[in-house]
Amino acid sequence: MTDRAVTSATSLPGQAVVKVHCCHFWQDMPPRRAVESYVAPWAQACGVAIEYCDELDQADLVLIGPFAPKNQNVGRTRMPDVPAGDYERVFLTGENATPLMDHCEWALAFDYEADIGNERYMRYPLYVWSSGGDSILHCLTGLPPETPEQRANRPHFCAFIYGNKRAKLRRWLFRALSLYRRVDAPGRVQRNCAPIGNSRDDKLAFLRDRRFTIAFENSSAAGYTTEKLVDAMLAGSVPIYWGNPRVAEDFDERCFINWHAHEKRICDGLAFGWQPLARSPLMRKLAVPLTLISVARRTVRADRDPALYEAFFAQSPLTAYSRAFLDETAIAGRWATILRAALGRATAKQRAAAG
Repeated sequence: MTDRAVTSATSLPGQAVVKVHCCHFWQDMPPRRAVESYVAPWAQACGVAIEYCDELDQADLVLIGPFAPKNQNVGRTRMPDVPAGDYERVFLTGENATPLMDHCEWALAFDYEADIGNERYMRYPLYVWSSGGDSILHCLTGLPPETPEQRANRPHFCAFIYGNKRAKLRRWLFRALSLYRRVDAPGRVQRNCAPIGNSRDDKLAFLRDRRFTIAFENSSAAGYTTEKLVDAMLAGSVPIYWGNPRVAEDFDERCFINWHAHEKRICDGLAFGWQPLARSPLMRKLAVPLTLISVARRTVRADRDPALYEAFFAQSPLTAYSRAFLDETAIAGRWATILRAALGRATAKQRAAAG
């Protein structure tokens, strides 16, 4: 059955309509809403008419998320095993899930493009998800100026907003910094103050009263930079970051406290500059306590020294790499290519049905 409640653009007489099926997205996001959010704006922009389709075998385009049950994934990966068919499969993930390009026709994910090495893959990190210039990244460039006096008058030290208990490093940092000053935690993990609402506006309002934010990802992988870092910057709160070891390619690390930079310095020292040992998982594991102390000391020094604190705001956080995402030409072009491929399938099916 096809539901025409979700449409984008208007089909011309005789023009095929692309039927879009969606699967394996967030539990609280109905498939129809995912199509509205992630496909419809681009379809509207390039003049391709779409409609939501409940049945996989009737689809021309299949939007695939990373939340399939484990027994429906490819091996021990987070890539859903959606069989090939007469449709274009697009893997779109906001999670740390590397695409397997032989299990989809197109993918938009976190990994750097050189690491995937496929022309049908495009890096599209969560902080740039949008269309029409309304992503978190675009919001960051339009921030109203804040004076040093306003920053100095923030009433609280640090924020910690998490519901996932599995990431131990950020809980260790929470405890370490709490020995110095109170770290406010309204989430399910380490809660020590009144909870806040579930909206992004509620989160940003909470962060605007805090000088620092513990902005650790749920897991670490090259390219995996989510909204956590950018939301803190958007609120004018200095992020203390862990997650993407190459995050300095995305954002100027003079604007935040980068766990990975501290870790690298400590590993290099412990290994006496011998890079194979310094970059080894064993050395990184051994360096955790020293890195934790180094990051906590850096945070405390910046909190006590107004000049050190102001230095975080002395330059734009955007690098040449992240500035390129402000121009949506590349992502619009990629969606246009995907949708035209799906339109080609829809047109062929329409002709075959017409005899």
